[in-house]
Amino acid sequence: MLKKRALTAAITIPAVLLLIGYGPEPTLFIMVLIAVTLGLHEFYSLVLPENIRHERTIGIILGIVLVSLIYFGDASLLLASLGFGIIFLSTTYMLKSRDLGLAISKIALTLFGIIYIALLLSYVTLIDKTALGKQWVFFLVATVWAADISGFFVGSLVGKHKLYPKVSPNKTIEGLVGGVIGATAIALVYRKLFLSDLDVSECIFLGSSLTLFGQMGDLTESMIKRSAHVKDSSGLIPGHGGMLDRLDSFLFSAPFLYYYISWGG
Repeated sequence: MLKKRALTAAITIPAVLLLIGYGPEPTLFIMVLIAVTLGLHEFYSLVLPENIRHERTIGIILGIVLVSLIYFGDASLLLASLGFGIIFLSTTYMLKSRDLGLAISKIALTLFGIIYIALLLSYVTLIDKTALGKQWVFFLVATVWAADISGFFVGSLVGKHKLYPKVSPNKTIEGLVGGVIGATAIALVYRKLFLSDLDVSECIFLGSSLTLFGQMGDLTESMIKRSAHVKDSSGLIPGHGGMLDRLDSFLFSAPFLYYYISWGG
């Protein structure tokens, strides 16, 4: 399993970095759209496994519309799409649901998926639009991946104290500390190479904060998987599970970094 995980990472990580760094202008937006589409498909398969295909498709389409409106920056259309989405979902489930007693919970889960995946991941495209946007996107990717990798190895080697076994039995406090150290170290190296205006104290703060927000995203996805009684969101990525398993750490950390850059950075 570890060899398969390492081989997949060795192939996908350079590809992702090259696409972000050297792809034409809409490349990152298209990558986010693909990730949102696959992530929503996995999410609905987990929480609404009995739903028929067109009901899942509606949620995925609304998620794609939301990502697109956020990217193109039309706030009025964004609000309109959310309002229309609620009306459309309510009408669809009212007309198509076989058990109206479950209709409200299905509508809520559909909307949660759109907000949890489409809205939160859209912050990656918003980061890209800030000053030095591309450098900040790479900073996000580098620190989150560093936290995941260092946390995994430290937790595997010396982890003894469970972080939150009710949700994720394998996560340890030692792994979390390792993630913070790894992310902070990478943040300091990245500052030296690409973001020289960033203070050392800011690197320490961002490395720690992004690790904590990423961990919360990871635990949230683990909670969803445990409620569905599965280990991985899918088998899409060999050795790594599904798209949601790869996105989870970014879903909470991307909004945090965006608002830090916009308000405090």
